[in-house]
Amino acid sequence: MKKLLSLCVMLLLALNLSAQTNYQHVWSLNQLPFQVANAPSEMAMVKAGFDTDNDGKGEFICSYTDLDTNHVMMYEATGDNTYELVWYWALPVPVNSFASFAVGDLDGNGLPEIIVTAASRTSPNPNPPRLWVFEWTGVQGENKYGSYANVPMQPSAEWNFNVEDNLDFRPYSLIVDDIDNDGQNELVVGVRQGGRGREVLVVSVVGNFDGFASFDIEYNLQGLTGGSLYCVATGDIDNDGKKEIVALIWNYFSIHIIKANGPNNYELVKSLDTLYKHTGVDYGSVDGIVINDIDGDGKNEMYIAGTEPTNTIFVVSNLTNAANLTAEDVKVFMTIPVNAGGKFRSMQVMDMNGNGRKSLMIAGESNGQLYDVQYKGSGDPALAVNWDVEVAFDLFQHSGFSPTDNPTISPRFFYASPAKDMDGDGKNEFISVNYSSDFAVWPGDGYLFMVEHQTVSSIDGEVNANPSSFVLGQNYPNPFNPITKIEYYIPENGLVTLNVYDILGNLVAELANGTQVKGSHSVNFNASNLASGTYLYRLNYNGKSVSKKLLLLK
Repeated sequence: MKKLLSLCVMLLLALNLSAQTNYQHVWSLNQLPFQVANAPSEMAMVKAGFDTDNDGKGEFICSYTDLDTNHVMMYEATGDNTYELVWYWALPVPVNSFASFAVGDLDGNGLPEIIVTAASRTSPNPNPPRLWVFEWTGVQGENKYGSYANVPMQPSAEWNFNVEDNLDFRPYSLIVDDIDNDGQNELVVGVRQGGRGREVLVVSVVGNFDGFASFDIEYNLQGLTGGSLYCVATGDIDNDGKKEIVALIWNYFSIHIIKANGPNNYELVKSLDTLYKHTGVDYGSVDGIVINDIDGDGKNEMYIAGTEPTNTIFVVSNLTNAANLTAEDVKVFMTIPVNAGGKFRSMQVMDMNGNGRKSLMIAGESNGQLYDVQYKGSGDPALAVNWDVEVAFDLFQHSGFSPTDNPTISPRFFYASPAKDMDGDGKNEFISVNYSSDFAVWPGDGYLFMVEHQTVSSIDGEVNANPSSFVLGQNYPNPFNPITKIEYYIPENGLVTLNVYDILGNLVAELANGTQVKGSHSVNFNASNLASGTYLYRLNYNGKSVSKKLLLLK
């Protein structure tokens, strides 16, 4: 225990916690749709940065439960820092807890779907649906999802996960990914809790939602014990070309790793229980795992945002075999001081200011803070000294309340999501739900808060910020269909190649090859001849390279 605390103190001393913020509050949701004014929040999840109707306007999706009606809602940008409700759906069954959702193309027909799950109550229906799918109708610029053959709109498909009658079954954490590299997306589901314990499922779709589709359970790990399972993540943590599913149970940090050995072939290769029980801190994670190659060296790192009051991030790096993961491999990365309690919640990775350096974007629950933890661009990404920490938003400061006031507000930023410039003003957004609203104390409270990074995310901005480096921008739009723009900058004349590869490493497009003059460059990538899926694009400049991913959704 003393060793852990000593390490945390050293990390705090080394941490550069920015007192200034590059973010500005730009939008709030102050009225919960379909509810009376100042209704209790119960807003638990938001995911942002989509363009499902392919009209160039970004979208985000949010949901609330445990009220008189329960809704999933999509908002779309209608102008600079303005957003409008464009699609919604009321859950048709009573639920026990949070609804969850994901966006992707499960049936591979090029039309994205909104996938919704909920902890449906087994009364009065002993076996209600737990999953609903709403496929985009395919009309550009039209936010219509589901079947409109009848009024009202109906889901494109619904499913009960083939569970038996009267079973408590609470799916929460959802990821759409081609986890087994078979060319078809799967839905990875973490079941928070239920009658069979905590579970991990891998689900695929046979057929198309615009015709006849059925669900196939490729893998189901049941009987996990301990606390709640709020977090599954996918990625290649040991860099062997095969992805893993990482499930973290809120039980003093209990972690389970499932390897995808090939098409429909999954294996539980490692379980480590209660890694941090000796500290007395009950660590878990709420969609707080990031698996990403932060420094561009071709090797992924894994970062885990711990849920409990010390605001601790953990890291796993240089792992060569997921089956050999030990407690010693899961190291404290950094601890961030807070002004009112702790608890990290969701965490995603994104280059927020477009300078080529990635950030861990984190929601902080009880402290009412959002965090931007940015890699400095050099050095070991597993060491905290090579990162900067910025409080992107502090609801206490924004509201004028102090945590010690009586009365005071009690914000809970349960879930947050970064997004790439949804409103087209060149600035990337970071949006969070506020699970605990306090309108009686502060009339200016809200259910959603959005902040925007004030750096214009463009190649010109990247050049000004880092003029001696070559920069590869994130393609836009992303996801795209079928054309997207890729921008890059080289500081001096040099030899440049820009290629696109599939997930198996096969070259699918050559976009640039030859000597180019210094400055900003852009190229359009037309993927009309390719199938939906994730691809990698790599810029090589004078023998050095950097890569990023793009997502084609047809």
